[in-house]
Amino acid sequence: MRLLILLTVLLLSASTTLAQNELKYTAPAAPATPDPARLLTRLVLITGLALAVCVGILWLIRRIQRVSMGATALQDRIRIEGSLPLDRRSSLHLLRVDGNTIAVTIDATGLRSMTLLTESFDTVLAATGLSSTEQRNAHS
Repeated sequence: MRLLILLTVLLLSASTTLAQNELKYTAPAAPATPDPARLLTRLVLITGLALAVCVGILWLIRRIQRVSMGATALQDRIRIEGSLPLDRRSSLHLLRVDGNTIAVTIDATGLRSMTLLTESFDTVLAATGLSSTEQRNAHS
Protein backbone atom coordinates (compact mmCIF):
# COMPACT_ATOMS: atom_id res chain seq x y z
CA MET A 1 0.00 0.00 0.00
CA ARG A 2 2.83 2.34 0.84
CA LEU A 3 4.27 1.71 -2.62
CA LEU A 4 1.00 2.72 -4.26
CA ILE A 5 0.82 5.94 -2.26
CA LEU A 6 4.45 6.73 -3.07
CA LEU A 7 3.87 6.23 -6.81
CA THR A 8 0.76 8.42 -6.73
CA VAL A 9 2.63 11.25 -4.99
CA LEU A 10 5.52 11.02 -7.50
CA LEU A 11 3.12 11.06 -10.43
CA LEU A 12 1.25 14.13 -9.14
CA SER A 13 4.44 16.04 -8.43
CA ALA A 14 5.84 15.24 -11.89
CA SER A 15 2.65 16.36 -13.63
CA THR A 16 2.57 19.69 -11.80
CA THR A 17 6.25 20.28 -12.62
CA LEU A 18 5.60 19.61 -16.32
CA ALA A 19 2.56 21.86 -16.33
CA GLN A 20 4.55 24.70 -14.79
CA ASN A 21 7.37 24.48 -17.38
CA GLU A 22 4.91 24.60 -20.28
CA LEU A 23 6.87 22.44 -22.72
CA LYS A 24 6.63 23.72 -26.25
CA TYR A 25 7.49 21.73 -29.36
CA THR A 26 9.41 23.41 -32.17
CA ALA A 27 9.67 21.56 -35.50
CA PRO A 28 13.10 21.22 -37.07
CA ALA A 29 13.90 23.24 -40.19
CA ALA A 30 13.06 21.54 -43.49
CA PRO A 31 16.07 20.27 -45.45
CA ALA A 32 17.02 21.96 -48.70
CA THR A 33 15.45 20.47 -51.84
CA PRO A 34 17.90 18.32 -53.82
CA ASP A 35 19.13 19.46 -57.22
CA PRO A 36 17.34 17.35 -59.92
CA ALA A 37 20.32 17.55 -62.31
CA ARG A 38 22.67 16.04 -59.70
CA LEU A 39 20.15 13.30 -58.90
CA LEU A 40 19.76 12.41 -62.57
CA THR A 41 23.52 12.43 -63.10
CA ARG A 42 24.03 10.10 -60.14
CA LEU A 43 21.30 7.80 -61.43
CA VAL A 44 22.84 7.56 -64.90
CA LEU A 45 26.36 7.01 -63.55
CA ILE A 46 25.34 4.31 -61.09
CA THR A 47 23.24 2.53 -63.74
CA GLY A 48 26.14 2.67 -66.20
CA LEU A 49 28.50 1.31 -63.57
CA ALA A 50 26.12 -1.55 -62.77
CA LEU A 51 25.81 -2.44 -66.47
CA ALA A 52 29.58 -2.32 -66.91
CA VAL A 53 30.04 -4.70 -63.97
CA CYS A 54 27.45 -7.11 -65.46
CA VAL A 55 29.15 -7.05 -68.88
CA GLY A 56 32.53 -7.63 -67.24
CA ILE A 57 31.23 -10.62 -65.29
CA LEU A 58 29.64 -12.14 -68.41
CA TRP A 59 32.87 -11.65 -70.37
CA LEU A 60 34.88 -13.26 -67.57
CA ILE A 61 32.52 -16.26 -67.35
CA ARG A 62 32.70 -16.85 -71.13
CA ARG A 63 36.47 -16.61 -71.05
CA ILE A 64 36.73 -19.08 -68.16
CA GLN A 65 34.34 -21.50 -69.89
CA ARG A 66 36.25 -21.29 -73.15
CA VAL A 67 39.56 -22.01 -71.44
CA SER A 68 38.23 -24.81 -69.22
CA MET A 69 36.22 -26.48 -71.99
CA GLY A 70 38.93 -26.33 -74.61
CA ALA A 71 36.73 -24.93 -77.37
CA THR A 72 39.16 -25.79 -80.17
CA ALA A 73 39.41 -29.41 -79.03
CA LEU A 74 35.61 -29.67 -78.91
CA GLN A 75 35.25 -28.15 -82.38
CA ASP A 76 37.68 -30.73 -83.73
CA ARG A 77 35.60 -33.55 -82.25
CA ILE A 78 32.14 -32.39 -83.43
CA ARG A 79 31.39 -31.34 -87.01
CA ILE A 80 28.08 -30.71 -88.77
CA GLU A 81 28.09 -32.80 -91.94
CA GLY A 82 24.77 -31.50 -93.23
CA SER A 83 21.28 -30.28 -92.40
CA LEU A 84 17.96 -30.93 -94.11
CA PRO A 85 14.77 -29.03 -93.23
CA LEU A 86 11.93 -31.57 -93.40
CA ASP A 87 9.10 -29.09 -93.03
CA ARG A 88 8.49 -25.74 -91.42
CA ARG A 89 9.06 -27.00 -87.88
CA SER A 90 11.36 -30.04 -88.10
CA SER A 91 14.79 -30.84 -89.49
CA LEU A 92 17.39 -33.59 -89.80
CA HIS A 93 21.05 -32.98 -88.99
CA LEU A 94 24.03 -35.24 -89.66
CA LEU A 95 26.85 -34.83 -87.15
CA ARG A 96 30.34 -36.31 -87.17
CA VAL A 97 31.47 -36.99 -83.58
CA ASP A 98 34.81 -38.70 -82.94
CA GLY A 99 34.64 -40.48 -86.29
CA ASN A 100 31.03 -41.65 -85.84
CA THR A 101 28.09 -40.31 -87.85
CA ILE A 102 24.98 -39.42 -85.85
CA ALA A 103 21.57 -38.51 -87.29
CA VAL A 104 19.69 -36.01 -85.12
CA THR A 105 16.05 -35.04 -85.68
CA ILE A 106 14.65 -31.85 -84.18
CA ASP A 107 11.11 -30.44 -84.20
CA ALA A 108 9.27 -27.60 -82.48
CA THR A 109 9.29 -29.42 -79.14
CA GLY A 110 13.04 -30.01 -79.21
CA LEU A 111 15.26 -33.03 -79.78
CA ARG A 112 13.23 -35.97 -81.11
CA SER A 113 15.87 -38.65 -81.76
CA MET A 114 19.57 -39.38 -82.06
CA THR A 115 20.68 -42.41 -84.05
CA LEU A 116 24.21 -43.70 -84.45
CA LEU A 117 24.65 -44.59 -88.12
CA THR A 118 26.80 -47.57 -89.11
CA GLU A 119 29.61 -47.33 -91.61
CA SER A 120 28.74 -47.34 -95.30
CA PHE A 121 28.70 -50.65 -97.17
CA ASP A 122 31.55 -49.56 -99.41
CA THR A 123 33.75 -49.02 -96.35
CA VAL A 124 32.90 -52.46 -94.97
CA LEU A 125 33.47 -54.12 -98.36
CA ALA A 126 36.76 -52.30 -98.78
CA ALA A 127 37.85 -53.71 -95.44
CA THR A 128 37.17 -57.25 -96.76
CA GLY A 129 39.13 -56.55 -99.92
CA LEU A 130 36.19 -57.01 -102.34
CA SER A 131 34.45 -54.35 -104.40
CA SER A 132 30.66 -54.06 -104.48
CA THR A 133 30.45 -55.51 -108.03
CA GLU A 134 32.56 -58.54 -107.06
CA GLN A 135 30.25 -59.15 -104.10
CA ARG A 136 27.18 -59.06 -106.39
CA ASN A 137 28.78 -61.45 -108.86
CA ALA A 138 29.76 -63.85 -106.08
CA HIS A 139 26.13 -64.11 -104.88
CA SER A 140 24.66 -64.65 -108.36
